[in-house]
Amino acid sequence: MANKATRPTLAEAGPGAGKTHAMVDEIAAAVQELPPHRFLAAITYTNAAANTIRERLSWRVRPRRNIFIGTTHSFVSRFILAPCAELLSVLPEDRIYAAVDVHEKGRGAARYADNLIKKGIVPYDAMIPKSRSILKMPGIRDRICGRLAFIFVDEFQDVDIGMLEILDHFRKTAKTVLYAVGDPEQYVMGFTYRGQTPPTHDQIPFFRFKQSSKPKPIIENYRSNAEIVAFANQFRSDLKQQAVKPSRNEPRVLFIPSTGLAEIVRHYQVLSANVETEEEQRTRLYLSEENATFDTVSDQFNLTSVSNLARKTNTLLGEALELLSVALDRSDRRICEEFGLSRLQWRAAGTRLLRDLRAGAYGVDQFIVFVTDTFGHSVSKSRVKLIDESLRMLTAEFTRDRSTHPSELCSSIRKAKGLQADAVLVVAKTAAELKKWLQTDQSYRAGDKQDKCRLGYVAFTRPKEMLCIACLKELDAELNQILKELGIEVAC
Repeated sequence: MANKATRPTLAEAGPGAGKTHAMVDEIAAAVQELPPHRFLAAITYTNAAANTIRERLSWRVRPRRNIFIGTTHSFVSRFILAPCAELLSVLPEDRIYAAVDVHEKGRGAARYADNLIKKGIVPYDAMIPKSRSILKMPGIRDRICGRLAFIFVDEFQDVDIGMLEILDHFRKTAKTVLYAVGDPEQYVMGFTYRGQTPPTHDQIPFFRFKQSSKPKPIIENYRSNAEIVAFANQFRSDLKQQAVKPSRNEPRVLFIPSTGLAEIVRHYQVLSANVETEEEQRTRLYLSEENATFDTVSDQFNLTSVSNLARKTNTLLGEALELLSVALDRSDRRICEEFGLSRLQWRAAGTRLLRDLRAGAYGVDQFIVFVTDTFGHSVSKSRVKLIDESLRMLTAEFTRDRSTHPSELCSSIRKAKGLQADAVLVVAKTAAELKKWLQTDQSYRAGDKQDKCRLGYVAFTRPKEMLCIACLKELDAELNQILKELGIEVAC
C-alpha cells in the first residue's frame, strides 16, 4: 500500500465526531501492512494528544520500534534533523531545542535566532524552517521520505505553511501514505504567524491540502446533545453535524444576564447542578479568551487552571533542564564544560528546581536566585517572560498531579481544543467580543484573520449537556436580538 503513489486521505470532522478514535482505527489497520524496515508516524500538536493516541493504540496492537507517535517538533527532530542536520552543517552537533520567542526582536529576529543556534540553543520556531531546507535536497529528501510508509496527522487545520511544505515532500515523493484529520472551523492559530501576515480563513493550508486529497467527511457528533449540536450548526455551512445523543426537550443553551464574574459563576453552577453525566463525577468547564479571566474567582470556586503552554519534552525534568539552559544561554553540554559539572550533577540541578517548585509558590525572582546561587551566573532580562511562562507550566503540572481528576476546570479557549465537559460556561469580556463569537455571516467569518469568530465556535462545542454564555458588560438591543435569533434562552 505504501509503495505506490496514492492520494492523501483527509477526514474532515467536526467537534465530538470521534476524530482521534477514527484515526486510531486507521493506524491499527496500517500497522498490519507496515514493513519492519519502515516507519509509521502519528503527528499531533501536544504531548497530551500524543499520549492519548499512544494509549488507545496500545489496546489494539503490540508496541513496535518502528511506530512513532509525537508532536510536530519531535517528528522533524527524529526523522529530519537528528539524522541530517549535523551532517549537512544545518545545525551544530551540540544543541538543545528551546521555546525561545525570537519574534519579540522584530526585524532582528533572524539574526537573533542565528546567534542562539551558534550557541547551541535552537528555538522551536527554527526547527520547521531548518527541516524544510534539508528536504529541498533531492537525494536527501528521497531517503528521508523512503523511511516512512505511513504518516497520520491529527488536528490538520492547525498545520502551518512550513509544515504543509514538509508533508508535501512526502506526498510528491509518493512513497508514503498520508492520512489527515481536522476541522477548519476549529482553526484558531492565526497568532502563530508571527512576523508575517496571517492568511484569511479560506486560505489556510488545510484547504490547499484538501485540493490534492480524497475527502472523507464525518458528520456524526457523539459528544453533545441535539440542542447543542443544532445551535452550533448555525455557525457553519460546510459541514452540518448530526447528533447521536437525543434531544433533551428543554433549553440547553442559556445566557446568564449578570455582569459580575462571581455572580455569573454562581448562577452557572446552580443551572448545571443536575445535568446528565456519563462519569462518576460531573465535570464543568470555564472558558474565556484569556486564561487569566477566572483568576479572581478561582480560589473561591475551587477552579483548576489548564496551562496555556504545551509541554515540548517528554518529562518534567526535561522541561526543567531546558529552562535552565535558556536562562544560562548555553546548551547543556556547554554548561557542563564551562561550569565543571558532570551529567549527573547537571540533572541533579534540574531535580532540585523541580523539588523547589513542588514545595510551593515559586516565581521568577526565586528562580533567578536559584540560578545565581547554583551557577554564579546572572539571568538576562530578556528571558524573564519566558521564565515566567515556563514556571507556570511546571507549577500547573504539579497541581494537576495533586488533583488527578479535577471537576472544575478553567482555560483559555485556544487551550480548550480537545477538552469537553458535562457543562461549559463561556464568558466574554466585552459586548463586541461576544458579538464576534455569535457572528453567523459566512463571508465575515471567512475574512476574520484574528480567529475571533471561530474562538466562539470552539468554546460553544465543548459541552456534552449544557452551554451557558455570559458577558462582563451589558448587552445592547442588537445583541439581545442576536441571542433571540440564535435560540439562546435567557436564564432566570
